[in-house]
Amino acid sequence: MGELAERAALAARMPHVFTIQYPPSRALFRDNYRATHDVAAVAGLRRALIYLHVPFCEAKCHYCNFAVDVRRDPGLHRGYVDALVLQAARVRGLLPEGCAIAGIDVGGGTPTLLATAELERVLVAVAPWLRLAEVRHALSIETTPRIAAAEPDKLAMMRDHGVARVSVGIQSTNDEVLAEVNRGAQRALAEAALAGLMRAGFRRVHVDLVFGLPGQTRAAWREDLLRVVAHGVDSITTYDCLYRGQGRALPHRMDALPTMAEYRALYDEAFELLQAHGYVAPYGSLNFARHAGETGTSPYFEGRLLHGVAYVGLGSYASSLVGERWWFAPHATGGYIAAIAAGEALPAGDAYALPASERMAKSALAMLNFGVIDRRSFADQFGVAVDDAFAAAIGFAVVEGWLVDRGARLAVADGRFDAMPRIRALFYSAAAIGWVRGAGRLPLFGG
Repeated sequence: MGELAERAALAARMPHVFTIQYPPSRALFRDNYRATHDVAAVAGLRRALIYLHVPFCEAKCHYCNFAVDVRRDPGLHRGYVDALVLQAARVRGLLPEGCAIAGIDVGGGTPTLLATAELERVLVAVAPWLRLAEVRHALSIETTPRIAAAEPDKLAMMRDHGVARVSVGIQSTNDEVLAEVNRGAQRALAEAALAGLMRAGFRRVHVDLVFGLPGQTRAAWREDLLRVVAHGVDSITTYDCLYRGQGRALPHRMDALPTMAEYRALYDEAFELLQAHGYVAPYGSLNFARHAGETGTSPYFEGRLLHGVAYVGLGSYASSLVGERWWFAPHATGGYIAAIAAGEALPAGDAYALPASERMAKSALAMLNFGVIDRRSFADQFGVAVDDAFAAAIGFAVVEGWLVDRGARLAVADGRFDAMPRIRALFYSAAAIGWVRGAGRLPLFGG
């Protein structure tokens, strides 16, 4: 068996390892690519994406592996916002004058869990970047069904401060399914939330849904989709959370992992239903949009995942990728606040200097979130054609019928969503594949 066939066989045995997360384990990078982060490189950016992280949440869902803080202390929230606003001012000072902003996301956690006055301070701090934005709906924020249903004044404040896109994590409308992942009953709440968001006047309303959760039948998944589509939302992301890495694979319910055939059937159900209702995406994409020319995600994530635009993260555990340097802010809320109080502009916990092989792998795998590998975007990032960088991998995938050549893009073949782990394995760096083979077990890796 050749090397690529061995990779495909490894992914077939361990599909929950070859997820949309890359690297398969941060330990791989810590062992091989540790470095200091390069704050000075930010000063050379002519185009950038901005992310602000607010860690506070009502509860931590079982599938979540984000930096989340469930404390409801108003003083802590106020102190965190103080740090975030101060950091925003420092980062604006680092970026060169005229740096174009390709997208801005305020995420979490649940940023809208902040009191209205505190959230308004965050949006005021973002305003100078918004004036430099390349697109009209550049500023996106995340919320929850409860907040969207119960706090119309907060929604109005957000709209008035330039928030153009709101993403609400419905996840499921089935209360029994939600109970399995530590979320309360919300079917009626989801209906009220979507109605409230549509009334609020945002340019884009986006919904996150999850498939493959414990106890989630195909019929229940279809009901989730139909209930959301009925509200006419602008875009929908269908998260495959059981195949998204550490924390999201619900280790307390490993018996509930769907087979790859079941996994494909759930995705295909969504793909066919959403296409029939006017939500368009390439096959294999997790993101669906009903507006022509849009990918179904925020400008920030489109720029980051599909086009490889440099991004700068503010807040606890926010990540930044500038050139070859990839770094993360301190994970703990208190550690982040302390670092900003000490005068840092972009504090880093973990930082890495990634070789071209790892950056190319990250880029190709990120693009596959949209069901494609864009040839022009790859060449623009690396100065080399993806067909040259991954000639053997692409040839193997095409012969196997997993990828097809669509000219400007390589695309996941229709009906082959079950092959996604094997496709991803083909684009892993040699170091990453070696790390997986050396693990000698079926781990739940985090990227």
